[in-house]
Amino acid sequence: MANSRYREIGDAILAEISNVAGAGRVHSYQRWSADLGKYLDHFRWQTGDGLAQIRGWVLTRERAGEEAASVGSNAAGGFTPAGISRRTHTFLLFGIMSAEDAVGSEVVFQELLEEICDRFRDDRTLRLLDESGSPRVRSLERLQPPQVDLIELRTFGNVLCHYAEIRLRAIERIRRD
Repeated sequence: MANSRYREIGDAILAEISNVAGAGRVHSYQRWSADLGKYLDHFRWQTGDGLAQIRGWVLTRERAGEEAASVGSNAAGGFTPAGISRRTHTFLLFGIMSAEDAVGSEVVFQELLEEICDRFRDDRTLRLLDESGSPRVRSLERLQPPQVDLIELRTFGNVLCHYAEIRLRAIERIRRD
């Protein structure tokens, strides 16, 4: 029986984000702690010039929908062969960064958002290919380009932060038994 490889897809997405200089701390799941200080420790980061701040990203799967291939999909020009399901995973990537007016942190955060989105704008990355051109996740058909759905100021713990949500849709082919 074929299984979804959503965790492998998520890990490959995180690997791309981790390669963005200055991204901050990157996590593959929602972090929690009853102790606010310990919770914020998951996001403490130091910039190259020594500025300590809250900066990080969390990737979590928000939803997954699945469609079975139909008879019509076997027709010439059809997209998905019979016996294959197309599962669409929506990954939510949320990011935070300390707001600091004196250093123009909004501009820095907006640029960081664009750098992360830039990582997912070419065909190689949208297919999550490795350095040799092989797929990191064989069942992945492709990623859809990133969608920035929210940018705002938000209190994170007890720190005023820039906050953003980026959604990435991953389309996976899964063989049905």
